[in-house]
This record gives sequence, C-alpha cells and structure tokens, in this order.
Amino acid sequence: MNRTLRRGIFFNLDGTLADSADVMSRVFGNFAVALGRAASDAEFAAIDGSPVPLIVAKLKRDWALPQKLADLIQRYETLIDTAFLDVPPAPGATDALQAAFRHGWKIGIVTSNTAARSRAWLARHGLMPFVELIVGGDQVCLGKPQPEPYRVALARSGCAREASLAVENSLDGAKSALAAGLRTFARALQGHESIEWPETVRLIDGLDELMPELTRQRFRRVAGTR
Repeated sequence: MNRTLRRGIFFNLDGTLADSADVMSRVFGNFAVALGRAASDAEFAAIDGSPVPLIVAKLKRDWALPQKLADLIQRYETLIDTAFLDVPPAPGATDALQAAFRHGWKIGIVTSNTAARSRAWLARHGLMPFVELIVGGDQVCLGKPQPEPYRVALARSGCAREASLAVENSLDGAKSALAAGLRTFARALQGHESIEWPETVRLIDGLDELMPELTRQRFRRVAGTR
C-alpha cells in the first residue's frame, strides 16, 4: 500500500520572501560607514544569509575592529530593526504562500533573522496565517551554512525530507538546505552573479516559477521502499 508523505516547503526570509536585499545591503553599508570602513558588494555577497553574530564576528576580524563583539552585534541588530518592518514582500511571495497553503504543503520559515523579527514582519504583511513554523537564527546553535536550521524545520514540522524542498537566495542558505538533504531552489538576485552555486541548486528568477512544484500532486512512497 502506498503512503502519502507529509511535505514541507521551507522559505528563507531575507531576499526570498521579503524583498530586503537592498535594505540589508544598506544596513551593511551603514554599519561600515559608521565604523569608518568602505563596504564592497563582494563583501556583502560573501556574508549575505549568515546569522548576524557570524557576520559581525567576521567583519570584526577582517576589519580589525577594536569594539567589543557584543556591542557591534547590538549596533547591527538595531540597524536591521529600524529598516526591516517596512520591507515589502518580494514579487510573487503572497501568491506562492497561498498556493502552497491551498495544496497542503506545511510552510516554514528558515532564516538567519530572529524568530521574533520574522514573525512581526509576516504579521505586518498578512502572511502569518499561512506559516506553520519559524526557525530563526536565534533558535539554533549552528546557523547556515550548517544543516541544523533545516533539520530542525523537518523535525518540528514532521515532514519527510524526500518530499520537501527549500527556497533560498544565498549560497550559505543553499548549502544549509542541501546538507540537510532537501531539494533546493535559489532566487538569483542582482549583484550575486559571482556566486558559484552547487550544481544541484535550481536557480529561479522569481517565486512565480515555483508554481508547478506547489501545485503538483502529493508525494507518495511506494510500499516496501525507504
């Protein structure tokens, strides 16, 4: 007898559902300017998608910043808090969530952002009713590119790895999802052309390209297979 597997779709937030690439880039630039540093697009692309503590720790090392790490993290987080709530949803984000919800997907957010900030943004834009769980960067020990965030999402949702997929926009995020064994889509953003994506990542220009996946029939496991 065939058994229908529970399938999940796990979205990154920044730059994937939230059209925040420019905002996060500005936050990075403002952080650099306030510390008397010059920020480059290549530096931002290299850290985009990583948890804030890792971003700031890397910048403290690379820029030889004398300030305490905790103070620098708080400064970066404050810049994000100020900028993030007014970020609009990415084109197609609402349609993608609605389609996934209608077709029985368990929807999760797996983000390096904090769970509280993610929840506030989703609520502000009317998207929280579609989302079953949020795995924030503050809720895991090892953030992206490590697989822990997506493994936590799979465990908490009860979804089958082979029936689920991830939607990302950064190399670290894609590596995290792939390491957790998920089929992975990546929204390729302008300014990230230099990224060398793993061959198994499927690049998309917009979230509307997910529709064939979101509307397909449920994934079934053949009896006797594992």
